[in-house]
Amino acid sequence: MLRQILLAATVSLPLALANAQPAPDYDFQWATIGDTNNPAFDGGGYGFFAGRGVVNYEYRISKLQITSGQWLEFANTFSMREGGRLFTMPYQWGAYLDPHYNGPGERWVPKNLPNWDMLPVAGVSWREAAMYANWLHNDKSSEQWAIENGAYDTSTFSTDPNTLVFTDQLTRNPDAKFWIPSLDEWLKAAHYDPHRHGQGEGGWWLYPNSTDEPLTPGPPGIGQTTADWIDPDIQAGEWLIPLGAYPDEASPWGLLDISGGASEWSEEHLEHRSRFFNGSNAGTTSLMRDHAGYPATSFPHTRWHHGLRIASVVPAPSTSVLLVVALAPVVLRRRRFHHD
Repeated sequence: MLRQILLAATVSLPLALANAQPAPDYDFQWATIGDTNNPAFDGGGYGFFAGRGVVNYEYRISKLQITSGQWLEFANTFSMREGGRLFTMPYQWGAYLDPHYNGPGERWVPKNLPNWDMLPVAGVSWREAAMYANWLHNDKSSEQWAIENGAYDTSTFSTDPNTLVFTDQLTRNPDAKFWIPSLDEWLKAAHYDPHRHGQGEGGWWLYPNSTDEPLTPGPPGIGQTTADWIDPDIQAGEWLIPLGAYPDEASPWGLLDISGGASEWSEEHLEHRSRFFNGSNAGTTSLMRDHAGYPATSFPHTRWHHGLRIASVVPAPSTSVLLVVALAPVVLRRRRFHHD
């Protein structure tokens, strides 16, 4: 049944980007995912996600998951006001509630740790991730409306307590500048290689570091991922490994920490009850989640060890670049005429 649902699911639509406005870079490291009309994933032996992963347009996706520094900016923008906390504290990240702050609201401050701002953020619900995308879409405005709509309409966020069916908007608005990646976008960025079988001959890897073998757990310099590894010397020390600490374990497009850190939300849903998440998280987890064909879901209001990798439109070339490209043939023709 799950295979049938996934095969019948709507793939990412080019129209989703047709009306999007230019998007700033902010402080993200972006990978542009091209090779449009790529071949679909064959399921990798499991059959799940077979036929998925085709994306017929260019898009951007962050090379790193949302960092503690990025989430702190977001959380404090809406926590330091009357009315209390809007966002729950992640299970693991690089900040904590300031016990010396007397209001209004609450304030988060960095932990006294090196690289605190680059620590992964684990414990974000799908709905909180959607509000983060709204905030980016609305130019990081501090007004309440900036998290209520933009990429996703939060007024749709509700769950029937009896059936557990949710009414949340399923996919982003057509003009969204930033969003939670669709399953197809995430799979392609994590596992598809445009040169898998030679120059210009694309194909799929089963694991997110351009291999067909599971990654080796362990700290940087010894292992390849914080997934399925418990630091023997420091309690929860596996969560103190900053994002980007395994630079040799990148996806073909340059994405890091797909294995380890936090697991990552996607827009894909299962019968309006749960959302798919991808990749493994640090600590006790299953490395099978790193396999391209392994499905896992959570309810959209749950947090567990979930985080976010943001997707975005590709900015259009600047006017000056377009002018240079447009004039280039004229210049070449003039030079050729002069030479003759």
